Amino acid sequence: MRFNKLLLALPVACVGLLLLTSCDNGKSQNGNNQLPKVTVFKVEPLNYTLKISLPGRVVASQIAEIRPQVGGIVLKREFDESSNVKAGQSLYQIDPAIYQANYDSAVASVASAKANANIAQLTLKRYAGLLNTKSISQQDYDKAAADAKQAEAAVLVAQAAEHTAKVNLEYTKVYSPIDGYIGKSSVTEGALVAAGQSTPLALVQQLDPIYVDMTEAATRYNKYLQDENVIYEPAKGNNVELFFNDGSKYALSGNIKFSDMTVNETTGTVTLRSQFANNENKILPGMFVKPQVTLGYIKNAILVPQQGITSNKQGQYTAKILKSDNTIEYRQDIQVYTGIGGYWVVTKGIDVGEQVIVTGLLNLTGVEMGKTMKGEMVGDPTTLTQGQLDSIIQKSMK
Repeated sequence: MRFNKLLLALPVACVGLLLLTSCDNGKSQNGNNQLPKVTVFKVEPLNYTLKISLPGRVVASQIAEIRPQVGGIVLKREFDESSNVKAGQSLYQIDPAIYQANYDSAVASVASAKANANIAQLTLKRYAGLLNTKSISQQDYDKAAADAKQAEAAVLVAQAAEHTAKVNLEYTKVYSPIDGYIGKSSVTEGALVAAGQSTPLALVQQLDPIYVDMTEAATRYNKYLQDENVIYEPAKGNNVELFFNDGSKYALSGNIKFSDMTVNETTGTVTLRSQFANNENKILPGMFVKPQVTLGYIKNAILVPQQGITSNKQGQYTAKILKSDNTIEYRQDIQVYTGIGGYWVVTKGIDVGEQVIVTGLLNLTGVEMGKTMKGEMVGDPTTLTQGQLDSIIQKSMK
């Protein structure tokens, strides 16, 4: 009886085993035929603007500290505080009385010296006639000639003293050496001032044009110089934009006036000076501002999403490219210049028009071992437009 039940159960078990094996084979076959699904980014040529944002501080293009060159009492201040002055405009009047007296005395001394010189010359001429008749000795004539020369020298000394006295008299009027803005006066009428005193009477600053001093790390600045005409084409003309601390933008662009090649030993930075027109005096000395410098342009730049670029054990940048026949190519030694807004700027290893795989990379590790693989693209390729790139660059500067 048991034997009969076993015989009946055996065909049923065999049928179940065959069905299970058939199902497993079907699953295995379907799995082998199914391609890994990926999404790709199609590389389009773009014009990349290389910009940097630097800290900046405003300084006047010219600064004149007004100091007296003679001492005395200030009789009058001849300018309005917080106003614009012209070069040669009188700013202060120092009491000229003593200097006028010195000048008058010097003028009289010149007249006296000239009179003495005239007498000495007449005496010399008369002695010359007497010497011919042997009426005087040679010694007397020589003494008269020496006296004449000494009188002429005395005239020169007196004239020099007169010039000094005249200059000191003129210094009692203190003039502005430059055009510019003058602030408050540090002295009032009746104040006693001294020649060359340490405290200036006032400060005149030329505000148009005006300078903005920017600082950049010396290592980065040297890298920019090395990349000029190699990675990017340098910008020309007015390539500096100015932003204030409230985020507003100055209407006019400026240009780099010079870059200092001396590195600050404490901070390791170099100074770049830019120049702006400032006829409305909206930029004031001492302000902290945010200049943006356009270094140059990379034409037909290749930008790739950063998730599509990986690195191998050797530290090389790598990427996987989906070809037109759906085969996957493994690229190594890709060169990246810089990154911005989730994208890499690639300078070598990826060409325009190629499709870089950005998702589904974990299923494609076999390609790195040299295995031939194909992939199935899901949806349409994503791209980056010029407008999107410009927006990303602008946002990165904030």
